[in-house]
Amino acid sequence: MVADLEDEPHEVEPLPNIDFNIRQGNSLVGFTNLVEVTDDGDASLTNWGGGVGTGVQELYEDVINAIRRHQKATSTAEAQNARQVAESLVDSHSQELNEKVLDQFHAAGLDEVDKGKLQEFSPFHWVLEFAPVYEDGGFDVVIGNPPWDRIKPLRDDYFSKYDETFRTRLPDDKDRVQEELLEDDDIAEGWQEYQDEMELRAEYFKNTPAYDLQRPVIDGRVNPSTNDLSSLFFERVFKLAGDSSRVAQILPGAIFNGASGKDLRTHLLNNTTLDVLTIFENHGIFKQVDDRYKFGVVVFRNSGSTEYVSGRYEAGDLSIFDNFDEKAIRIPRGVLESYSPEAGIFPYIESEQKLSVLESIIDNPPIAPKGAPAGYMEPYQGLRRTSDADRFVDKSEADYPVYGGKNIYQYSYTPEFITDVQEPEFWSVEEDDDPERSAKQRMREKTVRDLKSAIYEAFDGTGSQKGFVNDLLEQHRGEPLTENDVLLDSTEYRIGIRRITNSTNERTLIASVLPKGIVCHNTLLTIPSYLIQPYEEGLSESPLHNFYTRMFSDEELFAKLGLLNSIPLDYLLRTKVDTGIVMYKFKESQMPDLSEDDNWFHYISERAAQLSCYGDGFAEMRDRLGGIDPATTEEARREIQAEIDAAAFHAYGLENMEVQFVLKDFHRVSNPRIMTEDYFDTVLEKYNILKKEGPKP
Repeated sequence: MVADLEDEPHEVEPLPNIDFNIRQGNSLVGFTNLVEVTDDGDASLTNWGGGVGTGVQELYEDVINAIRRHQKATSTAEAQNARQVAESLVDSHSQELNEKVLDQFHAAGLDEVDKGKLQEFSPFHWVLEFAPVYEDGGFDVVIGNPPWDRIKPLRDDYFSKYDETFRTRLPDDKDRVQEELLEDDDIAEGWQEYQDEMELRAEYFKNTPAYDLQRPVIDGRVNPSTNDLSSLFFERVFKLAGDSSRVAQILPGAIFNGASGKDLRTHLLNNTTLDVLTIFENHGIFKQVDDRYKFGVVVFRNSGSTEYVSGRYEAGDLSIFDNFDEKAIRIPRGVLESYSPEAGIFPYIESEQKLSVLESIIDNPPIAPKGAPAGYMEPYQGLRRTSDADRFVDKSEADYPVYGGKNIYQYSYTPEFITDVQEPEFWSVEEDDDPERSAKQRMREKTVRDLKSAIYEAFDGTGSQKGFVNDLLEQHRGEPLTENDVLLDSTEYRIGIRRITNSTNERTLIASVLPKGIVCHNTLLTIPSYLIQPYEEGLSESPLHNFYTRMFSDEELFAKLGLLNSIPLDYLLRTKVDTGIVMYKFKESQMPDLSEDDNWFHYISERAAQLSCYGDGFAEMRDRLGGIDPATTEEARREIQAEIDAAAFHAYGLENMEVQFVLKDFHRVSNPRIMTEDYFDTVLEKYNILKKEGPKP
């Protein structure tokens, strides 16, 4: 304030009384609420330890009474005395509340933490430190830019105490200086203590009941926060702010699109009135931060629920705040929820057109909806190139290839039409010839558990899964479950999907139907060929192959393939993918569930089959489909693929303007295989023809 003076000092407003306004402590550990026990008698998560010792309310009232005496003091001496009493009470009562906080640590499994160790955490009890705020009903406004770091040992923090230039040194120089410093026993001992301390803190926040929004369940699995400080501070804000409080926070991008932030985002939608959600890609906004780094600004009232939010996605441009109401996009809650129904990821929306497109795309069902049969459109990993390397043999003695992601492209399983599709690197032998080196035998060993689990569930198994299934089969056929009972997916045509990919590739989702007999390693995910459906009469059979029924008919297989390889799905998925196909992101992404009653089904299926069913590997499939003629020229294949993409836009329900937007906005690469400007023009042309004429054979 003084530095900004231009005229007379008397123009400066008097500073407020800051006696009890600037406080110090660990704001993530300690009591935030006067209510120590919930209505049903359970200890509040923010106030773990309810009922132990003097109540929080009583301690708070002691402090606030002393502060009132300070505020009403009529002399300096009286004010100083009252302040000393108040500060003394804050200190002594904080020690009592620390007893309750200690229970938090023990509840988190950290029994080694005692009173002395707890002091190192500097617990901060908001209800005592800011008693006047609580007396007035809580904070009116909470503004924050929490740390964007994780709780982990940082050598820059530690060794800078002994070398002031340590942070600015290059990595190799840091290694050298660190090694030299650690020759000092005291520094080395301190470094170890520091690492232990960080590990203890991380373990506390990972397991404490005081933070219950850090362990979301995604696709049936707990996806815990990696002790991201911004996530912890954000959850703390929800508890600090009262119902009428207004909150504004600057947060790293992971809060909005990271899996571990799911419960924070859900809470934001369900328990606050979110007014502003604007996400930025840095591009020089913060000079010391990578240009690609994403962060966001949220503004909300800490009560109610959210139906619409205003904001948009910007790259390096803060001007939206100059005239926010005109520049912001009004985004419905339904888009924020449906874009990523499993993980609750928020989409990046930079225009009204993008919003319209996303609304149309996500109005379709998930690829793998909840309640679908086990394995339905759920890719799985085959052999591992490292741990299963003993199943790979030299090509000269092999019987079949082991495929990876580089061995396929869209509708191609050979380099015949896409020159950079590579020849298989790995090969293997048949089970009968050499089971110890057979990739197929290893796949039997890996998948027998799926058959065992299916039998166990179908017959309401109890106790040991292995014991129950073996006893059941002994009763019906006189022998237990064996690996020979497995029917390998590789005995049927199936879809393979490249696992390693990128949102800036020519195409992000790359899928192909694989010929029979091909096993895959972990860079090529495969969709199961079969659904396992055990039935009582079949228990007497050996092997149990009749339990296996086709997951998809031949026509369904190619209809699914056409949609998986389509531009609309690719456009959606590349907004979620970084450097690989994450299973839940794939399964939750939306794709039309076409049936044989839908004309788009036949149109897409027939053309996807024409592109896929070339070569000796598909001779049987060509016959099964009635003798189709595969497309084997570059011109024919591009036209047919454009027809599939155009039909997919119709199947997704996109209108002409939306199609034009997607084709214009779709990422371009410098040397495309297929996705040239001419190709995009052809897709739009085919779309318009189909709109006029419909999906003719």
